[in-house]
Amino acid sequence: MTLTELRRAIESMSVPLISFENKTILITGASRGIGRAIAEGFGRHGATVYGTARAESSLDWMAAAGMHGRAADVSQPGAVAAVIEEIVARHGRLDCLLNNAGVASNTPSGGMKEGEMDMIINTNFKGVFRACQAYYKAQRRSGGVIINMASVLGLVGAPLAGVYCGTKGAVIQTTRALAVEWASAGFRVNAIAPGFIDTDMTEMIKKRPAVREKLLGQIPMNRMGQPEDIVGAALYLASDLSSYVTGHVLVVDGGVTAM
Repeated sequence: MTLTELRRAIESMSVPLISFENKTILITGASRGIGRAIAEGFGRHGATVYGTARAESSLDWMAAAGMHGRAADVSQPGAVAAVIEEIVARHGRLDCLLNNAGVASNTPSGGMKEGEMDMIINTNFKGVFRACQAYYKAQRRSGGVIINMASVLGLVGAPLAGVYCGTKGAVIQTTRALAVEWASAGFRVNAIAPGFIDTDMTEMIKKRPAVREKLLGQIPMNRMGQPEDIVGAALYLASDLSSYVTGHVLVVDGGVTAM
């Protein structure tokens, strides 16, 4: 039995440990990879799931799964706010916002152009902050749960990731700041910091055997993570099991940052 099959067997138990029945969840960047795995995880636990991507066509899978896909470019002001307003108007509230959308590059820091720098900052940092801000305004009378997708590269340095590391570090510090500022209004704000996950964002590593072997040598568990490895962290932070947890960065990296 694979790890994924084991998780699904546990999730199918007659008495679920976590349930999101009558809960609404919005996940940005839900078209593939970690975002899609998390959306499917919440769906299996009964949530009403909304997901965004730049192109609505990339979210066709959501409709087939009974979920709700919306086109929204998080780098653009007001894009996610409009989706949040729609959800609140339709369901009365949005129980959890999960900011997952992000971009990366492999450009050497000394050669990065302004346009590429702006794209990464506008998506990874400004997009997250604007979404948090819009969610707070929509839910300020009832509170809510925010989960921001950071990265271990917000905690440690790496070559060819100068701006990416900077934005993920900013997400971590913003998560902590908002957790403190909004706690009295009933908000919990946490972050997940994935390690090296087997998605299209790590395609360059997988295509270069020498780079892959070097990377695996730096991971105590000796494997890259799968998108499904992040689902449990998201379910925990969104649920009442973490009702006294805020301002926390939950690292899911196979032991990289423990070395």
